[in-house]
Amino acid sequence: MNNSSYTTPKPALQYGAIPQLVPIAVLILITNGIVFLLFWRRRSLRTPSNYLLLSLAISDFFTGLINIPLFLSFSVFMSAKLQNASNVFHNVISFSIAYHITAVTADKYLAVVNPFGRIMRTEKTALKIALVVWFWSILLGSAPAYWFNRWFKGDPFADRLQSSYDIFCLVIAFLLPFTFILYAYCIMFKAIASRPGLIQTEQQKGTKTFNKATNEKKCLIILMSMAIAFAICWLPWFLIMLLYSLINIQWIDYEVVAPLQPMAQIFLIVRYLSSAINPLLYTFFKQDFWAAFRIVVLKKDPKRLSLSMRIRTKESRSGAQMTSSLLEENTKKDSSSSV
Repeated sequence: MNNSSYTTPKPALQYGAIPQLVPIAVLILITNGIVFLLFWRRRSLRTPSNYLLLSLAISDFFTGLINIPLFLSFSVFMSAKLQNASNVFHNVISFSIAYHITAVTADKYLAVVNPFGRIMRTEKTALKIALVVWFWSILLGSAPAYWFNRWFKGDPFADRLQSSYDIFCLVIAFLLPFTFILYAYCIMFKAIASRPGLIQTEQQKGTKTFNKATNEKKCLIILMSMAIAFAICWLPWFLIMLLYSLINIQWIDYEVVAPLQPMAQIFLIVRYLSSAINPLLYTFFKQDFWAAFRIVVLKKDPKRLSLSMRIRTKESRSGAQMTSSLLEENTKKDSSSSV
């Protein structure tokens, strides 16, 4: 039995995905290319935490530059070598994206829960963490290359190895990181909400402490959205691949998975979308990236931009002070009238 007919969607489905995958690849290259441009042009973005986002953008960029073209080439030529290369690169990038998001979450978690224990104090530390992420992603993602030829020829031992590896990917690349991510964000939101002086009253709006807490919450929401996007985009694919592997070792019948064949094309396309969603999230919603985007891409005057931000801050603070004074006056009137 040839495994290639089971472990990937059928050729007809792959050809049908080509019109959708090409625009997605272009979108991925453009959005992540903008991230590279912003880092190159704006020194203010080169913070230790943002260097990890830059490394994540490299992973996402490779999805559009290498993963999708490799998959489309395999769809056309149906070569075993192309399939092997495609599988390895997909594994490496999926591990890399998952572990980059986990590392970003861990850094933010330590910054919120224990500000003095933040792991990325310097750019050098951030780069070391990124290199460790890439090292383990390449090591774990390239493992199937060692038994691929035997697996492609239908060797039973290679079938069992591949099935075990698919289970390993589901657990190590998704379940464990995502469990930590969910735990970390629950703790972080609780920590921010429980800080003294952060109750959202009219008197506190516009204050430095209130604005800092608001920005922290926005940043957490953006990073959490990236983790959720990865889960939505990749979990169905991991599960489908696991089901096909279980068919090869005859743990389940092919008839069980046959109705899911139309869904395979959808999952095939959706798994790439996270590489376009990530840069869109932190470019348009993360404050420092958005400010850099307005200056570099939209050609906004940085002096005017900073001036308008200062004016809005002063207006919000003065508004808060006026509201506070009005409340004090009303309280005095009420107390005098009662007397």
